Amino acid sequence: MKKYYEPPEGHYSYTQRNKRWSTYQNRIEIKRNPILKYGLLLIKILTWVAFVYYFLQAIKPLFIQTIAGKIIYGYVLVPFDYITYPIESTWNILVLLFIIALTFKFVRNGLWKMLKSRFIKIVGKDRLEYLLRFENLLRYANYNSQGGIFSKLTQQYPPNTQFVVLPMDMEYMDADIVPVSYLKQMDELIALKNISKNKDVLLPFVFVDPRRIEKQTEIDPFFKYDDSSPDEIKLENCRLKTYLDDGACGIKIYPALGYYPFDKKLLPLWLYCAQNEIPITTHCSVGPIFYRGDKKVEWDRHPIFEEVISNDENGQPKPPEKLRLQQIRNIDFQANFTHPLNYTCLLIPEYLKSLLELEEYQHLQLLFGYSKEGLKRDLSNLKINLAHYGGSENWDEFLAKDREQEANEIFNNPTVGLNLKKDLLNLTNLYRHWHYTEWFSLISSMIIEFDNVYTDISYTTHENKYLNLLSEILNNPEIKDRVLFGTDFYVVSNQKTEKQYWIDMKNMMGDEKWNSISYKNPKRFLYHKVFK
Repeated sequence: MKKYYEPPEGHYSYTQRNKRWSTYQNRIEIKRNPILKYGLLLIKILTWVAFVYYFLQAIKPLFIQTIAGKIIYGYVLVPFDYITYPIESTWNILVLLFIIALTFKFVRNGLWKMLKSRFIKIVGKDRLEYLLRFENLLRYANYNSQGGIFSKLTQQYPPNTQFVVLPMDMEYMDADIVPVSYLKQMDELIALKNISKNKDVLLPFVFVDPRRIEKQTEIDPFFKYDDSSPDEIKLENCRLKTYLDDGACGIKIYPALGYYPFDKKLLPLWLYCAQNEIPITTHCSVGPIFYRGDKKVEWDRHPIFEEVISNDENGQPKPPEKLRLQQIRNIDFQANFTHPLNYTCLLIPEYLKSLLELEEYQHLQLLFGYSKEGLKRDLSNLKINLAHYGGSENWDEFLAKDREQEANEIFNNPTVGLNLKKDLLNLTNLYRHWHYTEWFSLISSMIIEFDNVYTDISYTTHENKYLNLLSEILNNPEIKDRVLFGTDFYVVSNQKTEKQYWIDMKNMMGDEKWNSISYKNPKRFLYHKVFK
């Protein structure tokens, strides 16, 4: 692909530029001279006549018995039989056709155009353009540094634009050994942020994977905290503290890589974030990046949510069991990790209390001030961004559902939504919401019900058709202040360029809504005690 999209070596040298000029002069001289112009045209016509004639002779055995074949070979080609050289062997004809195509560039170009035209008709023009846009991903992947990619991002925006950069830790997804470690990636990102020209422009987050915390060493811990005063947790010397001190301004997680957002290793960090108003961005859609290892036995059921699976002999519901998760393939199971309802296990104190009662979480009870009556410290004010607003497939599902009540509550009851805090207490409703309610409605309801829940529209709104729904949902006063602009650069370049993404949105949304999602709301989301 690199040979396809990059000019050959020396393309811009004086020698090559002069060579192209010389070629142009020869071609334009022929075009301006009538004798040469029409002489060349005659040669092209005769060459094409010969090529088509011999091609039809090569395929004669296949079509001679058809009606079209009888017309072509019995009448149309008869005059040409007297003025062309007869070649009996089909292989010799094919060799001749190959020589003609090899000799004359205009024949090769003509054949290529015909084949390309047929291919486009078979595949579809829109589909082909979509596939070819993946070339952009390859081109960005060709850069050897984050700085090179970042410069290509910033040049597509007006001056003074700021950028939240989200790293990825893929070392624990059981796919393969990553070529560059996550810690080195973070060191490079922080160094890039602290270049003078990027100081106020690049706003990096820190990716946190609970398995990295679990495997950390005392010598070089990733996350270490002092909980001697649980109401005001302090970070001790660790990688995370260093990143935050050096300018990182938030936390990023990606549960599809194989964990729940309420993992026991993450809960102390979430309490620290809640106490310091540190923003968290979490992947909240399904996609091509997910855990690739074997599905673990404990993943067959949800750790917190429950369902009733049968009635007893008296027709009464039996005691509930943990919600059963039946997807076999990893690509399907990832939805259980990224499901927006998982975050209610953090935001709703009753669910968090149930979580702390599990044996593997009981060591955290003191930290949260657990008692049978409740929790002294909870995560109800956790500032969290459910990225991608569920993904475009959930937007499509929302728009397609016209008879389901849940899919219409956001517009029918714009100040209440699905009323999840109450609705989830009923196991029948919980089961329905988990399995059947599309994520657009769930996330919208969570924004309405929880004061610090945000969402962003990165990648999801790559097609302009989604901007109508976005514009409409921003009319809801309960939601309009907590939707964030994002693009998912450079992954979104398989759909459209970065500048087209924001230009389309800005001009279709109008200045007021654009200013809210691209400036006011992100500023509010990013503000916290550590980063001001």
